[in-house]
Amino acid sequence: MALPALLFALPLVTALILLVNRNPAVRNTLVRVSALLMGVLSVAVGVMYFGHPFKIGVDSPLVRLLMMAVDGLAALTVLYFCVKYKRYLTALLGLAQFFLIVAFEFHAGSYARSVWDFNIDNLSIIMILIAGIIGGLIAVYSLGYMAVYHRKHVDVKDRRSFFFFVVFLFLSAMFGLVMSNNLLYMYTFWEITSLCSFLLIGYSGTNEAIHNSFKALWMNLLGGLAFAMAIAYLGEHFYTLEISQLLSMGMQGMPVEPVVALLVFCGFTKSAMMPFSGWLLGAMVAPTPTSALLHSSTMVKAGVFLIIKLAPILGNNHAGIMAMLVGGITFFFASCAAISQSDGKKVLAYSTISNLGLIVCCAGTGSYEAAWTAIMIVIFHAVAKSLLFLTVGTAEQQLGSRNLESFDGIFNSMPRLSLCMVIGICGMFLAPFGMLISKWAAM
Repeated sequence: MALPALLFALPLVTALILLVNRNPAVRNTLVRVSALLMGVLSVAVGVMYFGHPFKIGVDSPLVRLLMMAVDGLAALTVLYFCVKYKRYLTALLGLAQFFLIVAFEFHAGSYARSVWDFNIDNLSIIMILIAGIIGGLIAVYSLGYMAVYHRKHVDVKDRRSFFFFVVFLFLSAMFGLVMSNNLLYMYTFWEITSLCSFLLIGYSGTNEAIHNSFKALWMNLLGGLAFAMAIAYLGEHFYTLEISQLLSMGMQGMPVEPVVALLVFCGFTKSAMMPFSGWLLGAMVAPTPTSALLHSSTMVKAGVFLIIKLAPILGNNHAGIMAMLVGGITFFFASCAAISQSDGKKVLAYSTISNLGLIVCCAGTGSYEAAWTAIMIVIFHAVAKSLLFLTVGTAEQQLGSRNLESFDGIFNSMPRLSLCMVIGICGMFLAPFGMLISKWAAM
């Protein structure tokens, strides 16, 4: 129990220190050391628990009260920004789900319980390795990138302490989310990731950044409302809050399909399925590390993680057909959009949405083989696409453009960057790299 708790606490403590620290040397050292330790702890958790699922039961009213307090703080933060920028409908979405959760806690909290609040299974470990290793590397890359970013964007207020605070808070929430078996706890971490993505997208403070950050916020809050409704329905009718119990009841033929459909819809919004793909495209206004963090390794993977988690009870039912249909349509149309773009980041963004659609489609079939195919795509896509986003962002920073026509001669001017870019491209389509294998498995 100590190792998973340490993995969750490390980025959280790092985030709090980075928020109050104003010394660049301390920040650089702390980010590097924390990223290294996160990677080591992620591997340690993988070695210790892979193939040996580990369940943790908290069963403490104090923890549930703390989680509710975090929900309240997140709702107040959303309310503050919505009032500040006059986005009242978005505020209404945030308040609706918060009051729904509070009402449920007071009405059904005494008898809707969770025996195992956290469950570290193989899927959780894969997500932990992705968030811990790739997320840590993105944080280290951000140190150099953000220094150059503020030298070239003197009109943007230098808030690097806040930027790194949000990045590490985001990673901490991701660890909590993928280890949660209690839907109430998962909901709390889910909302934190939505709030963090909103803050990262709007980092520059421009009108476009603010507009796109609110687009991401209201779409993710819509999913959060569906999540809250699923919790209330499951707790009121079946007196449990555990995902594992939900899966067990679904496989026994109990009428839990409304809960599953709501959770699948929630996954759609987070993983940018059509028609909710607009927020992911809008996230490109943020600094490149944000794009890499949201598009490839963590944020969008939370949505597909939830749908893959539900895969055993999807398939030939309304929720499974909905997942297959939406995932398939997203896969096809986003692929068509990707090949028609000349903006390097837009190509990567549409390609990401396309791959997410394929993952959702595979998970929606409900078969064991298709679920593992979806997981393979998650792994290889996270590695290849995060590298591509970072290299394209660096090229844009150096060339002043991300139009693909401007990349002519990049092999001569930036050979090492070009090599990294070629490796990322090969990882997407060339044997024996994993994306080709996973796409072949999907077919």
